[in-house]
Amino acid sequence: MNRMVALLSGAVVAVGLSVGAYAHEGHHAESEDGKPVTIQGELIDTACFVASDGGAKGEDHADCAKECMSSGIPAGILPDGSKDADDLMYLLTNPRVLAPYAAKTIKVEGTAFEDKHAIDVKHLYIKEGDNWKEVQLQDEHHKMSDDKGMQEHHGEHDKD
Repeated sequence: MNRMVALLSGAVVAVGLSVGAYAHEGHHAESEDGKPVTIQGELIDTACFVASDGGAKGEDHADCAKECMSSGIPAGILPDGSKDADDLMYLLTNPRVLAPYAAKTIKVEGTAFEDKHAIDVKHLYIKEGDNWKEVQLQDEHHKMSDDKGMQEHHGEHDKD
């Protein structure tokens, strides 16, 4: 009886380790629901926007949003025409470089993970008059310019 309990316990541990290892390997891979998008809207700081249930936005909130993003608070986009605060999409990039443009109209190109309300930003543009100016993203994630570099980057995290 003790032998059977030990065998069953070992099997449960082995299955648990396999599932845990599999889940961690998939942690950095793009999920199947990710899709390329281009979205235009207002650049917002997510902390104030979420805490105010969508009220903290626009030019009246620009100075506060600049301070928040400068301190590292994640940036987000509220798509044009949004009627609901739940339309917020988190921008997966360094918010500090975006801080000077708080409350401005932006255009984001990237991969959307709508179920997580997030966009892995590939390119971000600020509207200046009738023109768009690209903002240089400054984070480790976006320094990877090719798939090989990205795979190596993700492999480093999988070792943790």
